[in-house]
Amino acid sequence: MASNVPSLSPATRKKKSLSIKDKIDIMTAVECGIQKSDIAAKYGIKKNSLSSILKSKDRILEAFESLQFDPKRKRLRTAFYTDLEEELVKWCRMAQGLNVTISGPMLRLRANNIAQKLGHSDFKCSNGWLDRFKSRYGLSFRLQRILSVPAAPSNVWYQNILPYYLKVYQPNDIFNMNETGLFYQQLPINSFAFKGEDCSVGKLNKDRITVVVGTNMDASEKLPLLVIGKNKTPPCFQGVKSLPVEYQANAMAWITLEVFEQWVCKLDRRFQAQERRVVIFVDPFPVHPEVKHLKSIRLVFFPSFSCSRFSAMKHGIIKSLKIKYWYLLLKRFIEGGKEFKLSLLDAVDMLHLCWRAVPPETIVKSYREVGFRSQADILDVNPKTESNLDLAEYALAAGVELPKSLSLEKYAALNEDLHTCEMTPNSESFWTKTCTTNEIYEESESDEFPGAEHPLPSKNEALTALSTLRRFLRSQDLNESLHNSLADLENYIQFAAST
Repeated sequence: MASNVPSLSPATRKKKSLSIKDKIDIMTAVECGIQKSDIAAKYGIKKNSLSSILKSKDRILEAFESLQFDPKRKRLRTAFYTDLEEELVKWCRMAQGLNVTISGPMLRLRANNIAQKLGHSDFKCSNGWLDRFKSRYGLSFRLQRILSVPAAPSNVWYQNILPYYLKVYQPNDIFNMNETGLFYQQLPINSFAFKGEDCSVGKLNKDRITVVVGTNMDASEKLPLLVIGKNKTPPCFQGVKSLPVEYQANAMAWITLEVFEQWVCKLDRRFQAQERRVVIFVDPFPVHPEVKHLKSIRLVFFPSFSCSRFSAMKHGIIKSLKIKYWYLLLKRFIEGGKEFKLSLLDAVDMLHLCWRAVPPETIVKSYREVGFRSQADILDVNPKTESNLDLAEYALAAGVELPKSLSLEKYAALNEDLHTCEMTPNSESFWTKTCTTNEIYEESESDEFPGAEHPLPSKNEALTALSTLRRFLRSQDLNESLHNSLADLENYIQFAAST
């Protein structure tokens, strides 16, 4: 009888189920070079099971990094109405980002509305479907986290997702990208005065743009600026064939789904030409879609409930850019007096100049403040202060009285709350119109503002200006690279530039 009793062997042992978090840890260990056999032994799985996990890497990461699934879940079950669930998750993510409490009836109503728009006439949001949806995406868990977000960055995203990318990618291939709004002609009009009379500069604070900025983690590379205005062909761009920034336009001067996707695809081609693979961290806004078919860029979204806390751009980099911009703007105002002129083209050139002047120390410090630290990150960083940008004595000599309370930092903070996209979960037209529109505002920007158009200089005038620049630079202690750049510039004007 004893011979008929089947014996238990390792071959018949029950298959071990791993959580999503365990699978992330396994992928991280493989990327760090740990032997696969050692990893399999540690987690009690077979090598073929480990291979299956690695084959599903993109799918697991996509679910985990967006925090759609509870990290303790062991399976990534998908639904029959995948398009419906994708839209519903986007809506939930946006509502969570705005700290809007989502109730069961609200979620059911939204699901039915989305189903109707997508043509799923047979769909019915039953209690069972709603429970399965909430279980798949850990929705109740997410809402609890929203109500109790800790002050220190110790949540799931910070503990698991960020460390994975910091180990897999080198600091020079880790980027953060953000938008910021800017009234590019804004002056504290009521505070400035020329001695003996009032200063009237009319409409200087009404034209706005959105600027998209991005750098990598070690400050070795700044992405080109993307400037979004209202007019596709402003008068000041007449005759201009190239700009130092990328320029787009739509009716609100906002970032849109279309503009964001086009920009990311262009950056992807740029990195592909360099044979690089990079990761770009962005805010989880509805106008930041998951761009398909990227070959060199992996887009990773910050957690919706605390995206500002992890964005390096918002922790000093954008501030440094704006302080330098306002310094140049005020300096130009002081020099120009009542004849002060500033076009969108001037603003674009000033932004490019200021962006190049943002110091690496500021960038590295901003990344460290939000938790982006590599294993080799041991150097102390002392960012350069902006306090040396003092206009008081310069203004006094020019006969302009600056208000005593004026601070470049306070001045640069005036645009902090300027919207760069529409953010309202209750707008029915949001998904279908605002996010995708690229309508161009055809009226001229600053038509009534002097200086909107600049006559293009001739080649001889450009060479004369370059000669003046060379005479000035001869009195400075320049390195070889600047001398070479000056020679390259003159060669281009002499031999390549069109007349």
